[in-house]
Amino acid sequence: MKERIFVSGSTGMVGFQVVKHLALLGFDVSAGVRPSSKTAELQSISSEGQVTVASAELQETAKLGELMKGCAIVVHCAGAVDPHARREDIMQTNVEGTKSMLDAAISAGVKQFIHISSLSVITGQEDQYNVDETAPLRYCGEAYADSKVDAEKAVTEKSDQISTTILRPGFIYGPGEKAWMPRLIANLKAGKVMLIDGGTRQTNVIYVKNLVRAVELALDNPVAYGQVFNLTDEKTPTKKELFDTICDNLSIPPVTKQVPRAVVKTVCDVVSIVAPFLPDGVKQGLGRFSRAAFRLAAVNQGFSVNKAQKQLKYLNTVTFEQGMKETLSSFVHDGAAAPDSRQTVGSR
Repeated sequence: MKERIFVSGSTGMVGFQVVKHLALLGFDVSAGVRPSSKTAELQSISSEGQVTVASAELQETAKLGELMKGCAIVVHCAGAVDPHARREDIMQTNVEGTKSMLDAAISAGVKQFIHISSLSVITGQEDQYNVDETAPLRYCGEAYADSKVDAEKAVTEKSDQISTTILRPGFIYGPGEKAWMPRLIANLKAGKVMLIDGGTRQTNVIYVKNLVRAVELALDNPVAYGQVFNLTDEKTPTKKELFDTICDNLSIPPVTKQVPRAVVKTVCDVVSIVAPFLPDGVKQGLGRFSRAAFRLAAVNQGFSVNKAQKQLKYLNTVTFEQGMKETLSSFVHDGAAAPDSRQTVGSR
C-alpha cells in the first residue's frame, strides 16, 4: 500500500499537477487548500486516485497538524507570487506559512517535508553562469525572492526534526499558469516587450511536468533527505529564444525593439519601490516593470542541474520546445486569460 501524501497549494498550478500525478501513481493524497478556494477541478480528478480535500489556512498550525495525521510526506507548494504585493503580506504567506507547515508536519509525525523553493534565492539581480547548489543564499530586495530565502532557512533549521528536501525550480510554465506567462503574452501582443542588450542572456525556465517528475523522484528517497536541488529544463533558452518561441506559436510579430539593461534596471527599481502603495489596477499595469520581470528579461540565469540529474536521476525530461507547445496551445484554447497574481502556485 502506498503512503499518504499531503500537498499544500493544491488549487495552484504546481500543487494541482502534483496532486493529479500522485493520484495517477496510486497514492492517497490530501489536497491542502484555503477555505475560500474553488475545488471543482480537484474533485474531478478524485476518480484517478484517492484524493481528499483538506481545508485550512497556512497559519492554522494545529488544524494542519490534524489534517496531516497519517501522512508520510508533505509537499509544500503553496506560496504568494504577486510581484507588487506588500512585502509583509508576502513574508506572512511564504515565510510564516512555511514555518506553520513545518511545525504541523513535525507534530503529525510526518517523515519527509518537500519544500518547493525557487532559484531566485541564489540569483540576485546580477548575471549567473552554471551556478550550482553550493552558491550562498542571496537577498536581492525583491519581496518574493527574499521571502523564499527566509523560507529555505526555516526549512533547513528544522532538518534535525524532520527529513527535508528543497527543490528550486526556475520560472515555472505550463497549461493553466497564471502568474507570469499571461502577462508576458499580453505585453508581446501589445508590442511592449523589448530585447535587453539583444536578449542573449539565458532564462531558467522549467515545464511544470518536469518539476512534478522531480517531486516524484524525491518522494521517500533517502538520497534526497537534507538536500537541495536546482531544477530547470534541460535547455536553457535565451530571452530572445523564449520570446520568439511564444511569438511563433501564437502568430505574434517578433520582438525587435532593444534597450540598454541599465535603463531598464533603474525603471524597475523605482517602480518596485512605489508600486505597493498604488491602487491594485495601477499595480497590475506595472507588472512588466517589477524586479521579477527584470530577472526574467535581463539577468543571465545559468544554473547547473547536474546534482539532480546524478542523484535524483532527473533525466529524460520534457523538452522546452514540447513543453512550450503544450503550454501555449492551452492559452490559445483559453483565450490567453488575464494573469492572476494572487494565485498560490509554486515558485520562480
